[in-house]
Amino acid sequence: MYGFMLFSHLTGLILWVGSIMTIVIMLVLLKAQLGTADANRLTGSIIRVFNRFAHPSAFVVLISGVVMIVQLDLGSSKPFWLDMMEKAGGTIILLFLIIAGIMGAKLKKKLTQHPNDAIALSRYLTMVIGFFIAILAVVFIVSLKL
Repeated sequence: MYGFMLFSHLTGLILWVGSIMTIVIMLVLLKAQLGTADANRLTGSIIRVFNRFAHPSAFVVLISGVVMIVQLDLGSSKPFWLDMMEKAGGTIILLFLIIAGIMGAKLKKKLTQHPNDAIALSRYLTMVIGFFIAILAVVFIVSLKL
């Protein structure tokens, strides 16, 4: 069971980080064409597809991580890297699910009302890049097992 949870955890992490990298690249390239009907429709579609991949994969990372930590049964004597992964990783995932969902919906709505709103797109990109950096920080600490 632990092996399957580890596989699910790593697969979810790969999909989550990959979808974040993909949306950042695509939205940065589309930013120049913002304001045209096609670009705005495509931006909305990209965010919708991103949410279909990123949210479930982040949820899989959260659930599989919780199950693996419970299976380890270490009690309160956890090493720092495991404590970091549990607390910071879980917080990042929950914040990502909430904030990315809300900001994505707001961005799609703003682009239908104000087609040239590059500021809203920049805020969304900044949020996604911030989560990307936070995820990489947790992965870095866990991989070094500090």
